Amino acid sequence: MPFHYTNRRGQVYHLQSKTRRSGAEGYSFTRKPTGTPVDSLPEGYEAWELPDNAQVVLRKIKPSAILATEKQLTEAALRQTAKLEHFIVEVDGNELVIWLPDTDLGSEVEQIASDFGMSTFGVQQYRERIIRNARYSKMMRFVLTDAAKRLFTAERWCFLGSIDDWHHLEFGKPLPVLLKKYVPHLGKESFFDLM
Repeated sequence: MPFHYTNRRGQVYHLQSKTRRSGAEGYSFTRKPTGTPVDSLPEGYEAWELPDNAQVVLRKIKPSAILATEKQLTEAALRQTAKLEHFIVEVDGNELVIWLPDTDLGSEVEQIASDFGMSTFGVQQYRERIIRNARYSKMMRFVLTDAAKRLFTAERWCFLGSIDDWHHLEFGKPLPVLLKKYVPHLGKESFFDLM
């Protein structure tokens, strides 16, 4: 049975192989297969959904020393401390990267529902559609710097045009300490004051 992956938007991506110009066999994911269907992922590779736009790609598996409990702790902090419903916590190597939707999902839906007099059912369907199709941006990351002591560095994404990059906030602290200090700023104006 051909391998496929359904992303968060409900789009199905099919794994296929094609012969490259060099004559080597190449693998890729596509929504409309044009090559030969493949039954399983190549050895050492994984299906990976890009956090920003939900496109599915084939990539080499990245080893990570991040524990599953550390990812769960980060997700719990986002729900409970920052009161966020919609986010992505990506484990990328030894980094926990937090992605947030580019749109204020609550206020956008409320405004349109008000403008068009939508029914409760219509509002719910529209909200689900907006959430499913939202684009996400990376906002913050926690980088594991000492695997033995479980110490992390906190960084936030800097949105300054030509110097878009990670901005260092704090170094060498346990993850719970950093989560408590920085996660409450996510989704708020105070995030942009973190330096």
